[in-house]
Amino acid sequence: MSTSDPSLQLSRPSRLLRLRSRPRIVAGLALALAAVLVAVASTAGLGVYHDQQGRLTQARADRAAAKKVIDAAVARAEGDGITASQLAPVLSAESALLGGSPIAPHFGWFDNGEIGRVQHQTAGLRSLVGRIDTIQVAATGGARDRVAALLSELDAAIAAAQSVGLDASADATFLAAVRTSVARAATPTQVDAAVTQVRQHLTDLGGRTDAKRAADAALAALQAAQARAQGAVARADGLVAQAGRFPQLQIQPWADAIAAVHPQLAAATTQDQFDAVTAAVSPPANSIAGLLTSRSNAYAAMSDARQAVQTAITYRIDPGTVPSQLDALQSQLDQAGTADRFDAVAGAAGALVAPLNAKVVTASLGVGKVILISLKDQMLAAYQDGATILTTPVTSGRPALPTPTGNFQVLRKSHPWIMRSDFPRWSPYWYPDSPVTYVLWFTNQGHGIHDAPWRARYGPGTEAGGSHGCVNVPFDAEKTLFAWADVGTRVVIRAESLNAPAPAQPSSQAQPASPAPTPSGH
Repeated sequence: MSTSDPSLQLSRPSRLLRLRSRPRIVAGLALALAAVLVAVASTAGLGVYHDQQGRLTQARADRAAAKKVIDAAVARAEGDGITASQLAPVLSAESALLGGSPIAPHFGWFDNGEIGRVQHQTAGLRSLVGRIDTIQVAATGGARDRVAALLSELDAAIAAAQSVGLDASADATFLAAVRTSVARAATPTQVDAAVTQVRQHLTDLGGRTDAKRAADAALAALQAAQARAQGAVARADGLVAQAGRFPQLQIQPWADAIAAVHPQLAAATTQDQFDAVTAAVSPPANSIAGLLTSRSNAYAAMSDARQAVQTAITYRIDPGTVPSQLDALQSQLDQAGTADRFDAVAGAAGALVAPLNAKVVTASLGVGKVILISLKDQMLAAYQDGATILTTPVTSGRPALPTPTGNFQVLRKSHPWIMRSDFPRWSPYWYPDSPVTYVLWFTNQGHGIHDAPWRARYGPGTEAGGSHGCVNVPFDAEKTLFAWADVGTRVVIRAESLNAPAPAQPSSQAQPASPAPTPSGH
């Protein structure tokens, strides 16, 4: 007997049928769900696509707008005077921003970064506008700096105009207005516009200043010519008056010529006319001046001659007929009226007393041996008991290192000797060691009379390139002098000529002898 439920046994086939149909139901449900998901996804993807397309379109529109703004800013900057080189950094940055290719979308639909790239370009373009403003500010400052020199030039021109007495107040007002406009200018073009008339002002003001200078110079030259003419005429009148005190002077032709110039001076109005007056009056005035000078020199020569006679008498020298001859010359002098006559009398008076002067010089030296040196004549004469032993031209010290004057004596004799410089090598007075053959030392400071083998010329004028204080003598004369002179021989060095009048009484003063001088020489 079966314990199974008969009802269960009867329903088994239907259960099997139901179990076998479940996979098909699940598959159908899956397909249905997939279809739903596909539909939902498609709807969502399409929405994303449309959104991204809208954003990309907007980004591109923003970029285009930014491009227009930057292009307009560049054009405006160029119009304001900003140069291409100054804008080059902006243009290069713009080109770099807009370079490159668009980024392709994923699967041909979805954005892969193109929107971000376009938005980056837009932001970069917008930032370039600010850079243009910065460039414009810098360029405007550069333009101000560029015109500063021009404005300074006008400032200097105004000062120059004022210095010559021109009224440049209008130019100064103009310059102040220009400087204000330059300070307010916001672009290089505005700066340039502010100074457009400055160059013309400079030209005009410079022309006016030059014209004023020329006029002033012409006036000064006219006034100087007038002053010269007036001075020349006044001098001429004075000379005529001075010469008129001596009726014997023959000045009438010159006085007439000077008188004839007065109407010319009164009528003169131009520089040439005043110069003509000066040229006309100067020769006769100079002739009168020369005549008066000759007269003065002749009377001075006569006075010197009479003094020479008195000096000779002091030295107990017989002047012979010289005084009477001078008296005769005095009469000629008092009657002389021309420069030639005055010069002749002066020369005759000097010739009359020259032998007396020579005797006085000899007498003034006294007895014994004497060496007399004249710096004026650049001559040396040796005397013994009033008799001349030798005369020779010499060369004394140069102007910066002159030979001392006065009464000395031979302190020491050296044969031979080497002259060594006391000056340092860098001194212009230094000289190398210089051998000489004969030296007569006459001071303790190194002054001597010696030969100079390095010297070819002696006599007047050679002292300009002379010694360092010594007296250079030609070799043969120095050899004779060295053998003749003794230690203690008097040495007289004078600035005057050898035969110039001597003191009334001979001097016996001489530098005391020294056994050990410290000479340097040359």
